[in-house]
Amino acid sequence: MKKNRIFILLLITSTIITQAQIQKPFIEVTGTSEIKVIPNEIYLNIRIKERNEKGKKLTIDYLESQIKLILRKIEIPEKNLSISDVNAVLAKTGWWKEEVLSIANYTLKVNGANKLKQLFKSFKKINISHVHITKATHSNLIILKKKNRIKAIKIAKEKADYLLSAIGEQTGKPTIINELSTNNQSFVNVNYLNNDSNYSRIKVKASGIKKEFIEFQKIKIVSSIYVKFLIK
Repeated sequence: MKKNRIFILLLITSTIITQAQIQKPFIEVTGTSEIKVIPNEIYLNIRIKERNEKGKKLTIDYLESQIKLILRKIEIPEKNLSISDVNAVLAKTGWWKEEVLSIANYTLKVNGANKLKQLFKSFKKINISHVHITKATHSNLIILKKKNRIKAIKIAKEKADYLLSAIGEQTGKPTIINELSTNNQSFVNVNYLNNDSNYSRIKVKASGIKKEFIEFQKIKIVSSIYVKFLIK
């Protein structure tokens, strides 16, 4: 009987403590931070094809060496250039002559718009015109996302502080912290002649791109943090 009384007493005490915890006043807020950054890594697809020029056959190896020479002049690391595939086509090289010519596709990473501008100009000089920008991204996306999360949680704290100060209360310890899902970009596509202020622009001259602006939409990073604070 005595044991039962002790058990009931402990149960009542536990219930009272639990109810006291549940009834503690709290405030729920969400802090959101958004930053936009100009891409500093641009990825290109370069297509080169063997051809005859002034009675001389320009092979894939020769054209590749010309590309690497340009990269050295512009100070783009050769490791940024990689071959993606090689094919061959039967092409007409004279009135009655056909020849098998090789075609190679390369991927090149370029750091910065200024180097990209120089690259287009140099490619034009050696008649490489099949160059397409595939994507633009930023080298420090992970670091930028971390900083943005920190900023978002600070905004949540500031929001709780000024809301509670309006009613004479103070923000206590956080009891729940959740990061809300957002549709963050990791890269952006290239856009032409867009007047939006969120675009950075460079002027280049290349085959098919004459006196036009190539514009990179800024990468948007959004962080939202939900926080539940106790009220002191």
